[in-house]
Amino acid sequence: MASGDGLVVRVRPPQGRLSLHQAWRLARLAATHGAGILELSSRANVQLRGVDPARHAGVLRALAGCGLLDADAQRERRRNVVVDPLHRPGDGVQAAAAALWQGLAGAQDLDALPAKFGWAIDGGHAPWLGEVSADIRIENVQGVHPPRWQVRPAGLPWALEAANPDQAAAAGLALARWFATRCSALRADGLRPGRLAQQTGEMARLRKAATPAAPWPAGLPAGVGWVPVATHLPAGRPVPGLLPGIGTLVGAPLGRLRAQALAQLVQALLRGAAPGPLPGLRVTPWRMLLVESDVPPGAWQAADWVSDPGDARLRVSACTGAPGCPQAQAPTLALAMALAPQVPEGAHLHVAGCAKGCARQAPASVTLRAEAAPNGPVFAVIRQGRAADAAIGHVDLSALQDNPGLLFEKN
Repeated sequence: MASGDGLVVRVRPPQGRLSLHQAWRLARLAATHGAGILELSSRANVQLRGVDPARHAGVLRALAGCGLLDADAQRERRRNVVVDPLHRPGDGVQAAAAALWQGLAGAQDLDALPAKFGWAIDGGHAPWLGEVSADIRIENVQGVHPPRWQVRPAGLPWALEAANPDQAAAAGLALARWFATRCSALRADGLRPGRLAQQTGEMARLRKAATPAAPWPAGLPAGVGWVPVATHLPAGRPVPGLLPGIGTLVGAPLGRLRAQALAQLVQALLRGAAPGPLPGLRVTPWRMLLVESDVPPGAWQAADWVSDPGDARLRVSACTGAPGCPQAQAPTLALAMALAPQVPEGAHLHVAGCAKGCARQAPASVTLRAEAAPNGPVFAVIRQGRAADAAIGHVDLSALQDNPGLLFEKN
């Protein structure tokens, strides 16, 4: 993807996990072919910024060499899956992911899906994955026997219930095939299909009309049927720290990480590794990495990583902003970091370079949206909303710098 500072190269790690070798290669590629910065995205991807277009082919060859490149662009686009980074052995998450990816790999009948059509596979270990948007969500239902899985289409208070991960993946693929066919029909009529949640009315009608002899969608595995489910509410994000039995969560300020910092972490893990399989790094949708072990002392510096649950940098988010993004109306990163100490506990500040709100789709306590003005950019102030929502007023950069606590004053 072209941006203001060169190409942005997105990497979707298989099953949401990087080996130490792969992490080392990404750090080297970012340092030698890019701007020395990696980004952790809200879709659990890793992005290299500032790649010279002349070096793009070399970067792709290096990614392919370490198992981080799909066979073709269409397959990579279909594999827009967020895998629960809190998965444990035997919980079925990796089995569901493997079955889904196998189905997606050669599914030519899904090419009509919208470019951002996404999936989430949730092991049900914590409510945090509820904040991650997905057109189809495959969930392990906790506390029931025998084990059950639910496949939830966005916007519908019903789910397809399956007995195992393979059935759940097959049911999700059947639902995706129906939507792909509908997308083609809508485009033939000159209409934009939008996202799956915009088809709630049609899905509700078809579900109600379905019968055992004529199930909807077509191609469901035997025994899979619709059940009512409660509304799925987002439940926030985790904080850095040790997760017993899984590993250690560490954050990157604003989701941005120096290549050197990642390389130093990999070196420390290699030095401290016990005999046996090496730990890996799970890429989370919370702009954190989950290190599959205890992190040895000295593996990071406070400026590069967020390891304290009370760190104020966890309370701010920002897009790339200007000049890195050509659509941004003002720089955002430095402003977000400068305002972080003013954000009270329990609140969140989002700084957006434009109304798209790429870095955060959920509402924030305060959102600042950069806008062009005759005398330089100003920031629209939005309370309890998203970047595209209506503002209650505007403030210029000098006012924010002179009175950084202005946004969170009670009066």
